[in-house]
Amino acid sequence: MIPLTHSLFVGALLFTLGAAVVLLRRELLFLLMGLEIMFNGAALSAVAAGQHWQGAEGQVLAIFLMAITTAELVVALILVWLAYQRFQAICVDDLVALRDGRSEDSP
Repeated sequence: MIPLTHSLFVGALLFTLGAAVVLLRRELLFLLMGLEIMFNGAALSAVAAGQHWQGAEGQVLAIFLMAITTAELVVALILVWLAYQRFQAICVDDLVALRDGRSEDSP
């Protein structure tokens, strides 16, 4: 049996790596990958805690996180696809027009 501290350390490491990717990379696909890594780190920590306290709550939370992550990923990939189709860019810095509410067609 793996000790709880080892599992929590790996979960925290995954979460930290995902947060670093989200903060350092500027492309939408890398941002999505960073978020997925963060969710996986949280799910691993939940499963490890559930195993340590011998309950099924950790596994249930991990399955719930997987379902939420899947739904989030589908919506995000559709938005990335639409942004690329409209602006021919997937870099966050190139998509400032979305935040400002203007498009390339308007002056």
